[in-house]
Amino acid sequence: MGDLLSHTGSVLGRTTMICQDRRQERPTSPKMEDGGDALDWFETNLEGMCEVLRASSVDVPVWGFGPSPNVGFWVNRMLIEVGIHRWDAEQAFGRPIPLLDEVVVAGLDEFSVMWMPHLGDLDPIRVVATDMGRSWNYGHGDPVHTVEASGSDLYLRLMSRPSSASFPEEWERSVDSLAPPPR
Repeated sequence: MGDLLSHTGSVLGRTTMICQDRRQERPTSPKMEDGGDALDWFETNLEGMCEVLRASSVDVPVWGFGPSPNVGFWVNRMLIEVGIHRWDAEQAFGRPIPLLDEVVVAGLDEFSVMWMPHLGDLDPIRVVATDMGRSWNYGHGDPVHTVEASGSDLYLRLMSRPSSASFPEEWERSVDSLAPPPR
């Protein structure tokens, strides 16, 4: 749990630096002091990031990855990052609850630009969030496969987490080998 809080705190701290200082180049992520309290580190960085994001215009260009590197990108990315790591923490205690719908939609919306380029040449697929009445297509061309599950289970599986969603074998192998996008 300490490693998860330390990692997430560093990501929140880096996002704060990028958006507060309007950085145009990738900064080095801050690190928790040796012997520091991981929960305090996380909470301090979360509070600071929320203050900066609330005070910033989403249209301000800043360093980032993907097609629209601006403060709005980081608002969306941090919703997903914190949402997925909340699930990781709950799962570590054997009590995971589904991802919030906002996290699912943001994550599935960004998947094609954030993660698909790292997956290689896969058959096009449609994912259907049965609990949300929404679907997303990934890949080029008409979908060859359709996967139906709750939105939470779809996104968790696409992020290499255990879930009840079952993807075609080539997709399973690819998502399990995903590396994080450039930071």
